[in-house]
Amino acid sequence: MAPQYEALLKEIQRIAVEEGGIVSRAFHDPASIDFIMKGDDVHNDTEPVTALDLHVEDAFHTQLKKKFPELGFYLEERPENNDDSKELTCYIDPIDGTKYFSKNIPMFSMMVGIMRGDEPVLGVVYNPLTKQLYAGAEGIPTTMNGKPVSVSTTETLEAAIISLDMSSHKEHWEEEKNWMNKKITELNTQAKRIRLWGLGGLSLAWVATGGIDAYVDMWGHKGKIFDIVAGKALVKYAAGGTVIDLEVPGIAEPRCVAGNKKLVEKIREVLMS
Repeated sequence: MAPQYEALLKEIQRIAVEEGGIVSRAFHDPASIDFIMKGDDVHNDTEPVTALDLHVEDAFHTQLKKKFPELGFYLEERPENNDDSKELTCYIDPIDGTKYFSKNIPMFSMMVGIMRGDEPVLGVVYNPLTKQLYAGAEGIPTTMNGKPVSVSTTETLEAAIISLDMSSHKEHWEEEKNWMNKKITELNTQAKRIRLWGLGGLSLAWVATGGIDAYVDMWGHKGKIFDIVAGKALVKYAAGGTVIDLEVPGIAEPRCVAGNKKLVEKIREVLMS
């Protein structure tokens, strides 16, 4: 299926760069950013939504649906257009990190990931400010701006810098907060550094390039899977990359862990103990 993925990667990257220019210009002109309503909720500090979120999502959805009618879609901003009845489902997060974008903090990205069943098979993450374009797919090794990448070779927790994804306002927080806080403390004690940016896709892209040693999803992303599908594919198809969805007894959703095989195993041992 590589030829099909080659065409998809090319088109997704083209759209990302084109729309990224619009997003970048808006970032440098904060007064131009329009906040909108999301369902029945007005803009708030927890889940802000801008007109650009809708514009970028529409651009990806409209153009990809026209060129690749075999694709189903799972959208963050317009769930009424979701269609997961196809073999391939396209997950679009137009601006991941809108809370940062909306406050003029340069930590956000644009993401498109494709799943075949439960498996991520393609990912594109684009940082429009740094113009770093990460892309990879089944049969097509992950690259950053066209150059092949590999994950870190750090194999011990003591030497590892780990990105943790944590949220206190998501599902299962009350039931699982003690477990999550306990495991964060254990990892913080054992690892060289942990960082909580709240940027799953971009963090996974950094893992794919070896900038960050590992990524750990502490709260589960079942309700916001578009946050990490693209990033999981990038690590999966990066040289030396390993991605697991860890089933923890007593925890409702699988936890994603990504990095090199030996470091992922070390983290798995901590989460399962």
